[in-house]
Amino acid sequence: MSVSIRLSRFGRLHRPYFRIVAIDGRCHREGKANQIIGSYDPLLKEKNLQVDLVAVESWVNRGAQISTGLRNLLKFSGYQVPTPKKTAAQAAAAPAAKTPAKPVAKGTFRPATRRSLRKHAAKLKGVRKAALAAEAAAKAAAAPAPAAEAPKA
Repeated sequence: MSVSIRLSRFGRLHRPYFRIVAIDGRCHREGKANQIIGSYDPLLKEKNLQVDLVAVESWVNRGAQISTGLRNLLKFSGYQVPTPKKTAAQAAAAPAAKTPAKPVAKGTFRPATRRSLRKHAAKLKGVRKAALAAEAAAKAAAAPAPAAEAPKA
């Protein structure tokens, strides 16, 4: 279960009000939330964002992902966006994960892309059309011309 921290819309038409919730990523926008972390009222001029940053940090440390919109909103409002703390196992695995990938050696097989396959098919189609046109022209030139009939008297 991947948990995401995102905005959940409430309020009525032309009167938006958002809750900041920790919710299963598969749930719909107003689904049942695991925890309500804060609120955001875009129509207020001041103090329109209230967030429990301790709760946000605890969810992030448990693997929750903060949505892009909420991350931007937190930054714009002057809050420090929490980043997950690494455990000892993750810290040990991190240097191994940062090893650069080997460059692809020349001559290794790479499957063709869809784009290159379509370009090749179009090229072959043009070649076939040209060959058929040349063949038809050769047949027309080789065929004897029909003899003109003499007028009947």
